[in-house]
Amino acid sequence: MISFKPELKYIKSDGFATVWIRVVKDRKNGYIKTPLIVNPTQHNGKEITDYTILVKTYEIISQLSTKSNSVDISKMTVNEIIDYLKRDTDEISFTGFYKSFVGKLFNENRDKHAKNYLNAYNNLYKFIGKQELFFSDITTFNIRKWIESLKNTRSAKRTYPILIFSVFRAGMAEYNDYDRGILRIKHEPFRSIKLPKEDTPEKRAISPKDLLKIFTADISIAKRQTTAPLAQDVALMVFCLAGINTIDLFLMEKECLKDEKLCYKRKKTSGKRSDKAYIEISIPETIKPLIEKYKGKNRLFSFSEMYANPDNFSKYINKGLKEITEDILSVEKATVYTLRHSWATIARNDCGASEEEVAFALNHSSAHRVTRGYIKTDYSPIDRLNEKVIKYVFET
Repeated sequence: MISFKPELKYIKSDGFATVWIRVVKDRKNGYIKTPLIVNPTQHNGKEITDYTILVKTYEIISQLSTKSNSVDISKMTVNEIIDYLKRDTDEISFTGFYKSFVGKLFNENRDKHAKNYLNAYNNLYKFIGKQELFFSDITTFNIRKWIESLKNTRSAKRTYPILIFSVFRAGMAEYNDYDRGILRIKHEPFRSIKLPKEDTPEKRAISPKDLLKIFTADISIAKRQTTAPLAQDVALMVFCLAGINTIDLFLMEKECLKDEKLCYKRKKTSGKRSDKAYIEISIPETIKPLIEKYKGKNRLFSFSEMYANPDNFSKYINKGLKEITEDILSVEKATVYTLRHSWATIARNDCGASEEEVAFALNHSSAHRVTRGYIKTDYSPIDRLNEKVIKYVFET
């Protein structure tokens, strides 16, 4: 709860005084100076008595009240509220825009991306030390100091600033009218910032021998007779579909199955590419029984009926893989990402594929975007390479 009240803090010896607005929140007081001045005949030593001055004062209070209601002030101190209220009326809340940006990602079922954006924002606002951030708070000085504080992280020192910059740039596109020269966000704090490189991550791929052990492990001895069997099946599906992402299996619609092919748009990058990250891959004989086993009612697969969202599904599969690799087999730890990395490594190192061929099969963005726009894409090379990789693991 916040309240505003006119007050004469100091009355000069000649009887003149400046009108202040007292701001009260949680029994804490603060003051905002107004441009109004009263003479000796317009007050009684304690309160304003002049009607005209009172009307002007309450007009200011009305503006302050409206502005305070435009943001969430529940967690702000009275000093933070006053700092916000004293800002220029064109000041734009970075916090509000950021939350709206993340909300859209959640609505698009891009929960993992949304959480990454939230992690970046939470780290930034804690560093700056304010509950409510404005675009004017995102300065080159603040960002440089913030990146310096992340220097001991492996990837956050690069990925967090990239995410913040992405939202800042979206804000500029939203609020600036470049055609009419109306620039509500005038500064570009990232222009002179050089982002640090990520530390080289550990290689996630595991050997073909360990992969085969995972796919053929005797899971009858598993402690959890639901987790391990599902994880084994999904792991085989992921690998035999050229390292498909679990989120794509989860969200796969029935119409994506065409002539024994999966024709879909990769969720992770569909919003960033002109081709919507579209890809086609034939279903290998190895997993055709699993396609039927996990046939869904509403979507192609029943995973979306078993779990609330793609993240829960992925966590559950990783949990089952951990049990298979650690408790049953005692081999190197594997996750769904391990399977994708392993497929790529085998394709490159053991099946002689080029890096560009591997990237195409993994549905990574092409370095030849313009050229690809002129050519009708043939996806059959993916099937041929995938067949080689599967044969290498199961037969060689």
